[in-house]
Amino acid sequence: MDLDLSSAALENCIYCGACFRYCVLGAYNELDGMELKALVAGVTRIARKGYRPEKDGRIKELLDRCTLQGYCNKVCPAMVNPLVRNRVAKKRIEEER
Repeated sequence: MDLDLSSAALENCIYCGACFRYCVLGAYNELDGMELKALVAGVTRIARKGYRPEKDGRIKELLDRCTLQGYCNKVCPAMVNPLVRNRVAKKRIEEER
């Protein structure tokens, strides 16, 4: 899998959480106390720098809910490609196993 994040336009991200908030699967209606901004920041950090099992376990648990359907791309007000970000983050997590 290509780990190129250039098409994700992550530099435009405003960390609003719309990509997770409006997931059509409703997978992120309950975050068990985590704020959407923290989830977006955590997934973005994993995609860019890699997975740290000792610190990113909760982010991984929440990202595991993502089925990579791509509906998140339609709601991003900053024109980021959350699907690419999530796909790369999942791949980085997989590489650490």
